[in-house]
Amino acid sequence: MAKWLISFLNYFLLILKDESATSVTIMNAMDSDTNSDLDQAVPEIWQRRFRVDSARKSFWGKFFGAEMSEKPIIERTDFVNQAGDIIRIQVMSELYGPGVTGESTLRGSEDKLSLGQFTLTVDWLRKAISITKKVKKEVNFDTNVQIRQGLTRWWARERDAKVFGALLDDVTPNTLYSGDAVSSATISENDAFSTTQIDKIALELNAQGALPLSVSRNNGEETNHYGIVISDVDAYNLRGDQAWLQANREGHLRGEKNPIFSGAMGEWNGVLIYTLTGIRGAGCVQGTPLRPECKLSADITAVTTTITVGTAYSNEGQQKEYTKFFASSGTITVGTEEITYSAKTYNAFTVTSRGANGTTAAAHSSGAYITQRNISKIIGFGAEICAFVWGQKPKQITESEDYQFITGIGIETLFGHAAIESSDGTYPNYLVMECYSKRP
Repeated sequence: MAKWLISFLNYFLLILKDESATSVTIMNAMDSDTNSDLDQAVPEIWQRRFRVDSARKSFWGKFFGAEMSEKPIIERTDFVNQAGDIIRIQVMSELYGPGVTGESTLRGSEDKLSLGQFTLTVDWLRKAISITKKVKKEVNFDTNVQIRQGLTRWWARERDAKVFGALLDDVTPNTLYSGDAVSSATISENDAFSTTQIDKIALELNAQGALPLSVSRNNGEETNHYGIVISDVDAYNLRGDQAWLQANREGHLRGEKNPIFSGAMGEWNGVLIYTLTGIRGAGCVQGTPLRPECKLSADITAVTTTITVGTAYSNEGQQKEYTKFFASSGTITVGTEEITYSAKTYNAFTVTSRGANGTTAAAHSSGAYITQRNISKIIGFGAEICAFVWGQKPKQITESEDYQFITGIGIETLFGHAAIESSDGTYPNYLVMECYSKRP
């Protein structure tokens, strides 16, 4: 390139740089002069990037599949747009009779089909956001796009919560206890999650006849696995297990593109481990269905009987459910103190006893973590653990008021879900383990 052209380009860029700096200086000066009549005429400079406070994509999304897919969540779409709010699913038992040999007569020795059924209740779920035309004109982002994205993330979290609720709250599955514990009350600090507990879960899943997950690898090989989903604190404890670290350092799967493998924390003796993380953002700590958690929003004394864990809201639709995953009544832990409560709201617990179970009542500072007795639940699973059926797939809904000055954008869906039962009314394809899970 000719030297004169290089010199010209350098000179041109220098002029642009000087003019840009001058423009910014003048704009900032006029904008900061609040007494100037021209202040209202100067547009303010806004950052165009948009930050979401917190979001967690669907955990169970990659585990959905049709019947016979050997996925954990069996999705049925043939009920879409059909009437009725109760769906009954038939279950047939395996044939276990010995049959006959040789010339023995078969008539009179026939086996029978043993049938059972479980039901799902289909119900509507709706959520919406309303904005005024004034807001749409003033904000510096596309409100419709952000609303749709927000509703999509909300639906993904709600779908997860519904599945976990079906497995943990709606039924009573086979429940194990970590370490030497024999009940929730006997769980101690020595009963944290480890590779020993993985083997214990896998052994019990085998014993109860759980269907394994059939996985196709990159090389076309079909392998069978079980899965375990744990909280982030349990994952922290597991990473402190030297046997786990050594096994995954030497033999951890690399390059697998199958979504079941790609989403796993690691593998131990054919069991894939997944971590469920909670929502932590905008001042709202919820924990997860596996490990409820929130924070004190105000200092409390040793005799406080109402424990507040979040801001009060006047509009029910705006409430952040700080206590979302806690039991409706029970025992919570703050520091080393256990506290019993008889009821909860979205942001508070009603205390019945301070210093419960031999602990000492004490003052606690705002920001202290609250858990359900530092106990978490772990789900060990195979295939076909939950049925998810649709009455209507999620779709957008809109509404206008006040001569279209106020616009509402929402989402509505009609669905049902339930843990899959066998013909004898049990839940053979998954189990729950409780273990000690204190935040480090």
